[in-house]
Amino acid sequence: MIESVNINGMKMKYSKFGEGKKTLIIVLGISLKSVLASERAVQKPYKKFFTDYTIYLFDRRDDFPEDYNLFQMAEDTVTAIKSLNITQADFFGTSQGGMICQLIAIKYPELVKKLVLGSSTSRLDDSSKAVFNRWIELSKPETVRELIFQFVTDVYSEEFCNNYRDALVTMMSDATDEDIRRLKIMSKACFDISTFDELSKIKCPCFVIGSRKDKLFGPERQDELASGLNAKTFFYEDFSHGLYDETRDFTDHILSFLS
Repeated sequence: MIESVNINGMKMKYSKFGEGKKTLIIVLGISLKSVLASERAVQKPYKKFFTDYTIYLFDRRDDFPEDYNLFQMAEDTVTAIKSLNITQADFFGTSQGGMICQLIAIKYPELVKKLVLGSSTSRLDDSSKAVFNRWIELSKPETVRELIFQFVTDVYSEEFCNNYRDALVTMMSDATDEDIRRLKIMSKACFDISTFDELSKIKCPCFVIGSRKDKLFGPERQDELASGLNAKTFFYEDFSHGLYDETRDFTDHILSFLS
């Protein structure tokens, strides 16, 4: 069920599911359309968590400003979490969501029991910057179809694109001007990430999961993230950045680490 918190003018939607005593916070990455619009599909891979965990899947705040940055995203997420009387939880962040979770773990270590980072990084390299700059440049109503095509191509493996690109492009083709604006702002915010020199401040147990063929954050970025966190790791060989859509067993690895 989609709910929302509204605190001092900050409104953030979230989905709550599962019935366990443990708490898992999920912060997802950039998307052209809110993942909460596909709530049931998002929940499906996590059904094996439902007995032990109550899961909160957070979106970004509504109506965020043009200069919305990662630090504000992290603060807004913490505000929402605390408003729900959550004092400690396991965290799972994918891509930009992983960046946000790193910032939370650094500034609010008491909140984070265990940290899982999927397809994420502690800093951008030139290849990553080129991808985000492409998305920013194409984030205009007149180039929205090209944006969607590029987004899908950058996020998924060649094989996955060959099988599902047309369906994904069609699914996103009704993106509104506001959807495009949000993606542009979130893409710009990725240039804020610079936790590499602060990873040692994260003391909780960590797990880094990713793919060696990630087109946004390649093996070097993944390895240095894992090394800086002294994290356990699992890396796929044949998927890309959106491995959570391409493989069926990624949640098995996460649950194994959290258990």
